[in-house]
Amino acid sequence: MDLDFVYQKVQVLSPKAAKIALRMLDKDPHIPTEWVIALRPALSQRASGSEDFRSTDWMTMVAIESPGIRRFTERFESREQRHARLWVMSLRKAARAAFNLSVLPGDADPDPSQAPG
Repeated sequence: MDLDFVYQKVQVLSPKAAKIALRMLDKDPHIPTEWVIALRPALSQRASGSEDFRSTDWMTMVAIESPGIRRFTERFESREQRHARLWVMSLRKAARAAFNLSVLPGDADPDPSQAPG
């Protein structure tokens, strides 16, 4: 993982997007714990002063694990919600690449074209 690049992306997130991403990152079993520990301070600092979560923010956090819900909620996401979700999804992709895995254990929507065999 290129930490400099990821930290730059944290600084581009709005405070609200950083807060949503932080919550998703804390609960994501697909991202290595070491990465979470390294990124948490930057996200926390960026998220300071952001407003409280709204119901649609919670929907975005739930939708990242459920493709059926995600197809519905993507249409209604705010800019901050979309940025947070895409940031977390990019970390998942980086984790797959770092560990040479096509699918991480527990992935909700594995890519059938990446199946072994």
